Amino acid sequence: MTKSGTHKAQHFIPRSYLSAWCDPMTPAHMEPYVWIFQQYGSAGRRRAPSNLFTESDIYTIRNLDGARDLRLEHALAAIENGLPKLIKEYVVGFLQIPQDRVEQLLAFVAAMHGRTPQSREIQRGLWREMLESAEAEGTKAWSAPSTGGQGGDEPRVPQGRGYTDLSALWAAIESPMRYLLPGAMQEALPALRDMKLTIFCTEEPRFITSDSPISWFDPTVSKEHFLTRKRQLTDPGIEVTLPLTPRHVVMLHRRGAAGFPQISYLKADESTVTALNRRTHFNADRWLVSWRDGFDPAWLPAARSPM
Repeated sequence: MTKSGTHKAQHFIPRSYLSAWCDPMTPAHMEPYVWIFQQYGSAGRRRAPSNLFTESDIYTIRNLDGARDLRLEHALAAIENGLPKLIKEYVVGFLQIPQDRVEQLLAFVAAMHGRTPQSREIQRGLWREMLESAEAEGTKAWSAPSTGGQGGDEPRVPQGRGYTDLSALWAAIESPMRYLLPGAMQEALPALRDMKLTIFCTEEPRFITSDSPISWFDPTVSKEHFLTRKRQLTDPGIEVTLPLTPRHVVMLHRRGAAGFPQISYLKADESTVTALNRRTHFNADRWLVSWRDGFDPAWLPAARSPM
């Protein structure tokens, strides 16, 4: 059983990830910090990664006896711990990444998509719609799972409009991350393994990140349908991007994909840097993160698209 006072402030954006954006000019007597900006422009604020993007018990599961189950928090820590070393040992030198380490990178990408408050609230809203629809039709609950695990099988993830286990929906709405994170990992990883992996690079720091840094974007979708069409990893034109450092952005896509991802390193020109930063801006929840002070208007998206 976990002590009640430990691991309460949980990072939904890992501090080890954010550390790549620490200002290289941080004075020696200060804790290294990044610069954060409101999504549509503001004065910069200095924040240490240790104090940034946390929420109390966002990943904690409450057992029936009130004990705090930290299995999700510990699983995320295991996924994120090796990323800085992977970047240093392979990405910085433009080297091919061994398959087991690529698997670690893909797990980080999959987890990042499902771990943020933004993703949680979107999914919670969908489950609420499912619940309201089922209740309006007079559906009765069946096969009710426990809302607080004591081990054993994980609860079913509510899916689809035909789902009628109302007690499971109530449990998912009450504790979304318990359902969302495992489901996001199980759904995303097989698809990501079949995609091509490209890392865009710059010589100088150019890329920003955010409080919701994963972007799913399909450039083949027309501007008229961009905001209404749901994007899926099975879409032929889908591009999944994640800033890795101020000098590197990873993209997973299906163009030329064949089997386990082979890695291409491409130098990002000015237009590519602008386009990728706009995707990061577009998908942010509230905050953008940079290695230096100064909001760049070039981060702002075009009127109807993040490109």
